[in-house]
Amino acid sequence: MQKRRNQPPCASGFTLIELVITMTIAAILLAMATPNLSDFLRRQRLISAADGFASAIAQARSGAAATNSYVTIAPIGAAWNNGWQVFSEHSTPDGAFTTSDTLISQYDPIPSDIAITFNTNPDATGYVAFSPVGYSITAATRSQLTATATFTLGTLQRVVEINALGRSRVCDPSRDTTCTASALAPP
Repeated sequence: MQKRRNQPPCASGFTLIELVITMTIAAILLAMATPNLSDFLRRQRLISAADGFASAIAQARSGAAATNSYVTIAPIGAAWNNGWQVFSEHSTPDGAFTTSDTLISQYDPIPSDIAITFNTNPDATGYVAFSPVGYSITAATRSQLTATATFTLGTLQRVVEINALGRSRVCDPSRDTTCTASALAPP
């Protein structure tokens, strides 16, 4: 029996070909995942903006009931994309933040590529006021109103509906058949 002396030890690890194939497969998988990740991030930005608005609505409604005063949510500088303010108007709601009002909170501007369409019924006030019992009301007649805020980013949409009782919900019109402008039906 002969002994093998000058034989090189067994090499462990990857060959260059195995490494190149692995890197190619990883690159292909990453290229396939990138568009989905981009869509996911866009959808999350839209959801975050709509949820922030719904949070402000809930804060205004509960603040009105807790302080027994009129609380309003209104856009900053007449444009919802600039952000919005929640403030107590005490006894005379008019939708404008003045020095006699008490600022409860202020929300940051939303990304410029998200558009907001805001509608109220019975009148187009451009803001929502809440009565001391938490109902959404008009400033002029102090009658109940309904409203919708539609957040749009490309083909994606989220809708915040506010009913006559002041309750809000966030919905996706592409998935929820009840998520429409039906909230604008007269109360």
